[in-house]
Order: sequence, then structure tokens, then C-alpha cells
Amino acid sequence: MFRTNPLPLALIASVCLAACGQERPIPGEITLNEAFVADFDLIDVNGEQATDERFEGKPMLIYYGFTSCPDVCPVALSVLAATLDQLGSDADKLQPLFITVDPERDTPERLGQHLAFAPEILGLTGSVEAIEDAKAKMRVFAKKVPLPNSEAEYTVDHQSMFFLTDAEGTPIRAFDDTTDPETFAQRLKTWL
Repeated sequence: MFRTNPLPLALIASVCLAACGQERPIPGEITLNEAFVADFDLIDVNGEQATDERFEGKPMLIYYGFTSCPDVCPVALSVLAATLDQLGSDADKLQPLFITVDPERDTPERLGQHLAFAPEILGLTGSVEAIEDAKAKMRVFAKKVPLPNSEAEYTVDHQSMFFLTDAEGTPIRAFDDTTDPETFAQRLKTWL
């Protein structure tokens, strides 16, 4: 019986894919379709209007979270900051955005203070309606949950992913929030 060694075939397939400009996705990477739209009209940490058109010409890397998040968002933001460090000078070709899912508490000032550790990440907020619209267009789940007997009064359950757009603002990929920064940076370079 004739048997082939799968390693050379896998190597040939990966070389062919790389030669065709198609690289393998990393674990936790999802290809997005036209159901996802990065269309928003919000306010940045300086109180200036921030629409998706403002960032045309640069891919956006968008994360939806909130400043009072006790665990998920701090981890995701540390992954994002470490990924930007890994990108080095290529990070300038990307616009990282942190869009709040808690506009009632996350004022521009509060977002600015929260993101002071990584000034390249621009925080965006807006009215409840504007945030709901931005979430709906990107198919982002976030729901206010009451916290009885707590000074915080409520928290926000939300999905935690990074959304990448192309330079025209079209969402193309989503990534797990725990992706290794070095691997994440290498993958992002594909679109920069």
C-alpha cells in the first residue's frame, strides 16, 4: 500500500496559500460579512465628534467595553496595548478604538483617564441612543444588569472581541480578546 507523508503535503499547501496571498487565520479569528457595519457618530475623549468617516484611510481595531468592568475589559485592553507595542512603528497605520457600552457613566473625561496608560487607544462615547446604534450595526451584545445591594448599581454583560476594519471602514475580521499579542500583531500586519 502506498502512503504519503502528510507533512510535505501540508507544507506545500501552506506555501501555495502564502503565495496566493491567503494566510491561515489564527485561533479565535472570525471572518466578518456584510451584516457587520462600522458606522457610528460618537464623541471622543476630547469632546470632539468622532464618526467612522473620520478614520477613513486607516484600518480601525475596535473594542467595545466599559471603564467599570472589573475583569474582562482590563485584560482585553492589556492585550490591545501589548499588541500595539508588538506592532512597533506599524501601529501608526492602525486606529485603535475603545467604544463604551456604558455611556451613562463613561463620559469623555472618564474614558480619557481610563485610557491614559495607552494614549494611542482612542475612547469613544455618546448618547445612549448613539451607542445602541453603533452596537446594533456591529452586532455587539451588551446588556445592563442590575446589581442589588451594590454601590455600582449595575454592571454590563457584554461580548469581548476585537473588530478589525479595512482602510475604508468595512469590518473584515473579529478576534478573540485573549489572543497572544505577538501572534495578533503578526496577523494584523497582513492588513496594514
